[in-house]
Order: sequence, then structure tokens, then C-alpha cells
Amino acid sequence: MTMRLISPLLATCVAALALTLGSALVPAAASADRINAPSHDAGLGFHTIRFRTEDGDVYSLHALTLTFDYWVGRTYGLMLHGEAYFPMRGAQPGSGEDYRGSIRRDYEQHWGIDGSMMFGMHHELAENLHLYTGAGVHLQVFRINDAAFSTIEAVTMGIGGVARLRYDFHRHAHVGGLVAAAVDPLDLIKHRNRVVVLFPITLAVSVGTHF
Repeated sequence: MTMRLISPLLATCVAALALTLGSALVPAAASADRINAPSHDAGLGFHTIRFRTEDGDVYSLHALTLTFDYWVGRTYGLMLHGEAYFPMRGAQPGSGEDYRGSIRRDYEQHWGIDGSMMFGMHHELAENLHLYTGAGVHLQVFRINDAAFSTIEAVTMGIGGVARLRYDFHRHAHVGGLVAAAVDPLDLIKHRNRVVVLFPITLAVSVGTHF
């Protein structure tokens, strides 16, 4: 009689334990899936470039930029960073032209593209706060042209990096901020007065999805 009572009681306890463990593991698995899901971000920010040419001239450009960032992976993964920027102001101090002014006003054509493909790491700082860092190959293209001024253009390549902070305010949505920088010692265009070294840096805020 005692054995008959113990068997149903033991089965009930085992079922309750399994149900408890199952309910605890499902949210944890869902949370892990959200953290490890591919992340897409679009943002707006400020992009500045400083570079030196073979003639010894030093240029600086300041631009508004549209950013795109992509991440896929777990602790380690692939990071992509892209920008389309539009120089607004520029300076060429200490040269024969000694230009300082509004590129938007003085030049008819003024645009640039910036991109990096990187090996990245994911750091979970808190329950909904994440840090992504990466380093890899950087490429930048820009052209500033007008009939009344000398054309400024370059296609440069080097090493770039990104640090991006992400806060999840929804199951599939987040906001973030980033800083991106690079060093480009290569000018891929064969033209007079090539770029010797170029330093771009970007500060931006973004909104994105992960699913």
C-alpha cells in the first residue's frame, strides 16, 4: 500500500521539477538568442578627416555622415561598418591656397564613402547593455570638385576599428552610439600629389534591430 502511494507522489515531484526547470531555461535560451542574433544599425553622425599629401600639404575635412553597422556572431564575429558622408567645411592651412571655408558653398561636388570589414568581439556589460569592438581592413573614397578650385580626391586603404555601445530597449530593437577611427597609409589612385597618410574619425548615434 505504501509503495502504491510513493510511486504517484514521486512521479508528481519529478513532473513538477521538470516543468520548473523547463520554464527557467526557455527565457534564458530566448534571451541568448536575442543577444546572439544578427544586428543591423543605421545612424547619423559627424565624420572628420585629416590627411597629408606628397607635397607636404595638410588638409582637414568635416562632414555629416550616414552610418550603417552589421554584426553577426556570438562572443566573436564579423563586424561591418559603412558610411556615406558629405563634407561641409574644410581647411588647407599653410599652403599656397590657404583655403578655409564652406565646402558645401564653394564646391559643386562633395561626397565620400567610408567602410571597414572587421573581426569583432562582443562584451555583455549588463542585461540589456552590450559593447562591440572590432578591427580590420579600412577603405575610404572621397571627391571634392568644382571648376573654380583644384579637385581633391583619394581612394585610401589601411587599418580601421570600431567601438559600438548598444542598449536593448525592446525584444527586437535597440539604440546605440559608436566611435570609428582608422589609419590609411595607402593611396590607391595614381595621380599627382598623392595622399601619404590619412586619419578619419567618426562619432555617431544609431537605432537598430536584432532578430
